[in-house]
Formats: sequence, C-alpha cells, structure tokens
Amino acid sequence: MTLQKMKINIIRWNLALATIVVLSGCLKSSEPPVPVPAQTYISIMHLAPTAPSLDVFFDNTKVSNIAFAPGNVTTAYNAVDKGNFSIKFKKAGSDSLVAEVPTAQYDSLNYYTLFIYNQPSDGSAKVARIKDDFSDVISNPGKPYYRFFHASPNTGAADLYIDNVKIESDRVHADNATLVPLNQFLGTTTGYHIITAKRAGTDTEIATLSNIEFSAGIAYTIYLKGLNGGTGSNQISLGILRAAK
Repeated sequence: MTLQKMKINIIRWNLALATIVVLSGCLKSSEPPVPVPAQTYISIMHLAPTAPSLDVFFDNTKVSNIAFAPGNVTTAYNAVDKGNFSIKFKKAGSDSLVAEVPTAQYDSLNYYTLFIYNQPSDGSAKVARIKDDFSDVISNPGKPYYRFFHASPNTGAADLYIDNVKIESDRVHADNATLVPLNQFLGTTTGYHIITAKRAGTDTEIATLSNIEFSAGIAYTIYLKGLNGGTGSNQISLGILRAAK
C-alpha cells in the first residue's frame, strides 16, 4: 500500500476534536465489507522545549493537520497502516527538517513512542523511536505500571519519588534515548499519589504533581519537561501520559 493511500488522520492526535463520518448509508447491502488494513500504533511526545512547532511527515506525505508545539504529547496512540516509512519532523510551515526517524518497519499490533528531545550540547532536536512493551502489564494486570522520561535539557540529574518513596535515582536528560531498559514499564501501587522530581541526592524539589490516580492494569509515562528557569509553556513541570488508544 502506498503512503498516498495510507490513512493519514494520525496527527489529529486528539489535540483537535475528532470528526466522525458515517459511511454505512453509502454502501449497498449486497456489497462485501471493505477489509481493514493491518495497523500499527504510534504516539508522539514533543518534549524538546527549544525546538520549533513541527509538521509531521511519513516519507514525503504530510500527516499533521495542526502544528505540533513543544510540550505537546498525544493523548492516545494513533492507528496507522503498517509498513516501512520514515517519519520526518519539519519546522511548521516550512521545508526545514528538524529531526527524523530513518525508514523503519512499523509492525501490526505493535506500539511505538516517538520521543523528541533537545541535545544539551547545541540545542538541536533529536527523536528516539521506542517500541513499547506491555507484556508485563498484560501478564500481571493487578497493579499499575510506570516509566520516567527526563526531558529538561538544562536541568541536572533528578530523583523521582512517589509519595515519599524514591523510585528513580540519578536520572539524566534523555537517558532513555540510548538506554533501552529505561523505557520498560515497572510495577507500582494503585491509589492516589504525590509525584515529585528532586535534584539528585538532595531534597530540593524541581516539580511536583498531587492527587494523581494510578489504576491497576494501566501503564503511565511520567515525564519532566520544560526548562530550568523557563516561563509559560517552557516552565519546568511534570506530566503524566496514560497509555491508551
């Protein structure tokens, strides 16, 4: 299947209201159902605070309907026809390439997160393609699961706490982009929690979230975003992304 025929509603991304189109009235009852192509699932986390807003392309086909601003993440995985294609992120409204995932296979019934982050050395943006593994969640659904992305390029190492229990130590900016085990989901406890990021080895708070519910059988990505000293949309903060499609 060509990209021109591929479903390209992916970057509606649940950032805009979905429009439902009813097609059943257009089909004769005698016509066979149209087969549904095998699909893969993709989520994007634009956590590069000094990068521009981005348009998204599969190969050379634009699939975004609105500019994808820094700090925005998809609220759910988006279904895309499986296949081999590159994913390019260009500065919104231009042909300037900001970051790219080279051509790769996106398999059916698999889930991928594209994590866009800044390089501290020069502020340029990179993207890590993460194949999400929910096997532990499926095999042991009696508890919630979490992982942590550190995406603040000018904030040093951080410790992460749930309530008063340290669950992550000495996490540094975008370490999960090269250390694959850091992308795995780990078990935690159900209920309402306070989540806090502190400067590593200290009691100095970086950011906190209160009254966060973790439910059994659900995977959550906790992420630290923004800039130390940033304001507005670039203010340093914690976010929670619940895995859903």
